[in-house]
Formats: sequence, C-alpha cells, structure tokens
Amino acid sequence: MKHKLILTSTAFILGALLAIPHVTFAQAGSLDLSFGDDGMVTTSFGEETQIARAVAIQDDGKILVAGAIMDFIGSGTYESDFALSRYDTDGNLDNTFDNDGKVTTSIGTYCVGYSLALQSDGKIVLSGSAWDGTKDDFALLRYHMNGSLDSTFDTDGMVTTPMNGNSAGYAVAIQSDGKIVVAGSCRNRMSIALARYNLNGSLDTTFDNDGKVMTPADAGYFRGNAMAIQPDGKILVAGSASEMFALVRFNINGSLDTTFGSGGIVTTFIGGLWDRAYSVAIQSDGKIVMSGLVWDGTKEDFALLRYQMNGSLDSTFDADGVVITPVGNYHGGEGHSLAIQPDGSILVAGGSQNGSHDDFTIVRYTNNGSLDTTFDSDGIVYTSFGTGDSFIHSMALQSDGKIVVAGEAYNGSETDFALARYNNTSSLGISNANSQTAEIKIFPNPFSDLATFQSDIVLKEASLIIYNLYGEKVKLINNINGQTVDFHRDNLPAGLYFLQVNQGNNPVSGFFQARFIITD
Repeated sequence: MKHKLILTSTAFILGALLAIPHVTFAQAGSLDLSFGDDGMVTTSFGEETQIARAVAIQDDGKILVAGAIMDFIGSGTYESDFALSRYDTDGNLDNTFDNDGKVTTSIGTYCVGYSLALQSDGKIVLSGSAWDGTKDDFALLRYHMNGSLDSTFDTDGMVTTPMNGNSAGYAVAIQSDGKIVVAGSCRNRMSIALARYNLNGSLDTTFDNDGKVMTPADAGYFRGNAMAIQPDGKILVAGSASEMFALVRFNINGSLDTTFGSGGIVTTFIGGLWDRAYSVAIQSDGKIVMSGLVWDGTKEDFALLRYQMNGSLDSTFDADGVVITPVGNYHGGEGHSLAIQPDGSILVAGGSQNGSHDDFTIVRYTNNGSLDTTFDSDGIVYTSFGTGDSFIHSMALQSDGKIVVAGEAYNGSETDFALARYNNTSSLGISNANSQTAEIKIFPNPFSDLATFQSDIVLKEASLIIYNLYGEKVKLINNINGQTVDFHRDNLPAGLYFLQVNQGNNPVSGFFQARFIITD
C-alpha cells in the first residue's frame, strides 16, 4: 500500500520547500567545497621546500599536519626542520596554535617528521629522524595542544635515539597503556627497527631489555615504512624486503611472533622489479591490509594486499589476496596511505602521473577488493594543484566520514604543504514531494530545539540519518525501535535538513524525502 508523506508545516515552509524541488547530494569522492579554496589548501612556511608527511584529526575536528621544511644553502646541501601546522575544520590555519597555526622545531641541521599520533590527553607526538653530525637517529617530539614543546617529555620535549647506523622513525603509534612505539629502519635503512618509550620519553626497558629492537642480520634487506598495533598489543610493521612486500609481527615484549608467517615474517612477491609497502591497517575482523606499489620496469601501479591473521594471503580478496590497480595515464602511481571505512570499504591514497605532472590520487575498493564504482563513478579520483606536481603522503578520516589527505604541491617556485578534503557520501537526489510514497510526521516543523518524528510502520533497530542542504551527514541516531523518536537539535545550525531512515544497511523506501527546518 502506498502512503503519502505528511509534513506538519506552515505555508511559508511549504513554499520554501517547493521552491527547491531537487537537491543533489555531494558525489562520493568529490572535493568538499566548504574546505579551503574549493576543497584544497596549500601552506608555505617561507622556505623553498615544504613537504607534509602525516595528517591526524583531533577530537574537536581540527586537522594536524606534520612534515619538514627544507632550505637549500648551496653546493647541493640543505638544512631542514620539523614542521607542524593546524587547521580549523574549514581549512584555515588555526591561530590558537602557536599564534599563526604553524610550528617549526630544529634538532641539529637536518631533521624530518614522518608520522603523527595523538595521545588521549590531546598531546601531539611526532616521529622522524635527526642528524647528529655523523648519522641519522630516531627522533621523537611531543607538543602541547597549543603547539609548544612539552617539557615533561625528556625535559625539553625532544628525544633522539641512536639505533644502528643511519635510522629513521617512519611510523609512530600509542599503545592502550599510553606507551609510545616508533617503527622504521636502521643500518642505513637496511633493517627494520623498533623503539618503545615510556610516557616521560625514556626508553622502555621491558621492550627487548633496552627499549630497542632490530631485525636479525640474517633476515635479509628490510625497510619498515608503516606500523599498526593489534587489539591484543602485537605490533605489525610493513615495508619491503629485497624488493618484495614485507610484513613483520612482534609480540608485545618486542620478540618476533613465531605464530605469524615464517618466524614472524611474511614476504610476498607480486612479480614486479620491485614491490614496496607504505601503509598497513587492521580490519575489524582482524584481517590485515597493506598498500604500496608494484613496478614492472615500465610503470608503477597501486598494489593492495590482504592477509589472514596468521599471515597467509586472504583468497576471498580478489581470489588471491592481491589487487593491482593501474592509475594515471602515463607512468602510474604509488599507494602511500591506507584507511578502512566503518563499512569495510578500503581507501588508498598517493599519487600518479597524468603525462605532464603528478596528481593527488585516491582509490576506493569494496571489501572484496573490487573497485567501488560509487566513488566518483569508477573508484578513482584525481586532483591537480595547478600544473605542478602534487602527491599524497598521508590520509585520515573525519568522524563524519570525510576524507582528508596531506602531501605536497609544487606551485612553480616552491613545494608547499598541500591538503584536500573529499566528500564521502553517495550521490543521491531529492525529488519533489508529490512523488514521495512513505508516511512520516515531523512535529512541530519548523522547530528550534526538539521535534518528534513519527512513522506509520514499526521500526526495528533502525537508524535515523540527517543530512544538511549540501548533502553532508550531520547527525546519526542508532537503535531506533517503535514508531516515534524525539529529535534534539543539539549543535545543528538553523537551516533546511533532510531525513533518511535505515533498517539495517538499507534505506526505508520514501523516508529519505522528508524535510524539516530548524530555526533560532
């Protein structure tokens, strides 16, 4: 039986609704035009080269980006500093962060930031490398939320740790007990290296006796680029081994986990002249996903692999556990960052060449490894920052699902920090009220604080999803049972909104068309 949508409203509101019979929701993968300049932001620290290597989202929605700034001083030499910037949710630099939104920190003449992590108290942890005059060491810094160095962390907010030869901390993560783990490479980038620190910055001697772990010399060529900590505390490090994908799992005490792969180590040869992993993530079911590149001697392609918890390739993922995706139309690309959405979809971000320059590139896959064609119609999004090269090094998901990426963009004279934010909703249309077929009452409408939504069918474990006029999901209420639900405005601004009701993962027919207005 068909039902007619019933809205309790004034003639003024009906007129306003009829005046906008069609509303197109933002395409998943489209740039978020409310962010920066049409979805993109660039930031200069005043040097010739600024490269963003990491991005993280604070609980309040502000965006942190870290990397390095470099100043070339002649004769092929240069100096560099750690660089950190923070942005408001609209992409503007946050002036409450060290007065101008930007912080630089020097350790010696050459230092680079590679990875960010946020403590539960909001303090900011940055890992990288620092030159001590003869070699690079692990470097770890901690900042207060206002951008100042935290003097309770090794007295000055900075810790350097010699590993074995040239070394760099490419990844940092916070354990559930607050201890800080840094993963990277040592022995001139030839071995995987780990270090674990106490909250005060001292090395944790319960971790392999001295706080440091390096892969055995007979383990072959290893480079650790990324890290993830399992819920049970075991540590996964992803990278490359003799030009193959490599994945290593350590027990919580720093020893190799011999239940994983061969003695704790898994290597996967895809078939290229070199295969390299740059990112790793853990699905909610415990399966492990790793992204990177495969190079066949002519071009580079995005590579995505999924493993079972024991380290074996997952044959339910594109039949053999391996997905290769050509991107760009010239040289191909590299999948440098990885994120898993709550619905299981997998995002890989990096860069690809279009024949004249590199572009920001994002690919979305379904949970089975196929390209997700609801993401920009073919599963792949390219973004150019003018006519110069641009490349994504890191990606993070906001609480509303929007995708934030950070990297670098060349503007013709210098390379700047570059950010972009993308919508992550489906492309949906709102048609005229005359074509709607389900009954839902909203009263009062308009309202300023509280309204009641009443359906003509009994809902079971349903979800109520609210979108604003731009197609952005702004509120979610789960576990609805019955036929009525009280809707509190909370912090939603005044304006026009649209209602969708889901039973499980599927929209209830007709309910998406409901509209209401919040007033001040």
